[in-house]
Amino acid sequence: MKSRILLSGVLWLASAALPAALRAQAATDNPIGTAQSNAAKPIIPEINKGAAELQSSSNAPGSPPQSSSKSSERIFGVVPAYNISDAQNAPPLTQGGKFNLFVKGTLDPFPFAAYALQAGVSQASDSHNGYGQGLAGYGKRFGAACLDGTSARFFGTYAFPSLLHQDPRYFRKGQGSAWSRVRYSITRGFVTRADSGSSQPNWSNVFGKFTAAGLSNLYYPAADRGADLTLTRVAISLSYQTLGNLAIEFWPEIHRKLSGGNKSN
Repeated sequence: MKSRILLSGVLWLASAALPAALRAQAATDNPIGTAQSNAAKPIIPEINKGAAELQSSSNAPGSPPQSSSKSSERIFGVVPAYNISDAQNAPPLTQGGKFNLFVKGTLDPFPFAAYALQAGVSQASDSHNGYGQGLAGYGKRFGAACLDGTSARFFGTYAFPSLLHQDPRYFRKGQGSAWSRVRYSITRGFVTRADSGSSQPNWSNVFGKFTAAGLSNLYYPAADRGADLTLTRVAISLSYQTLGNLAIEFWPEIHRKLSGGNKSN
């Protein structure tokens, strides 16, 4: 019951801002190419293009100049932000580009540090107590955290975006009033850019979270499985994503303040 209330709250918050966000986005959308064919395209010939795509898309014509430092890819210099673009007119990613985005985020050392910390907190609070304690219990918790993060990233960054022709990146609004940017960031979990450039419901994100949460029932202890707990995991994930999107949207301003107003860092 609590999980349904939590999920309802997240969905209500998004739906309150969703119509206005869609109208505002539709008014400013600049289609950036025709939609990809629905026919499946082989991914292997495209993978080699992926890294170049991710680099060039952040420097598309008319976009704000990008710093040569790694701050554009790291929040607080630590948290990876490879799926962020300041270029509103960035070209769409191919399947290879989306796959590279998934791989880059998965192999980054930060998620593994986060998984290790998450497993430690879980063990200290004895959550997922079916895993037991000791080194074996910690290993199971760490493995579950790795599977959670990797499956969510696979389905939300590559699989569903490729299938549904949607862009998994976060495009910073970067202008307008603070409230308009807050509203924009809140709705990004539910509204995204299609490969054609138009705005669409973010089914890739929603389906990805439900799929990953559902798969966790295969390896979580029996007491931590079931529909109600799956909804709880989805609601928590959407809530964390909303907070993360707020940090992403306002990171340039935060970074300038932390660096003493030096825009070149």
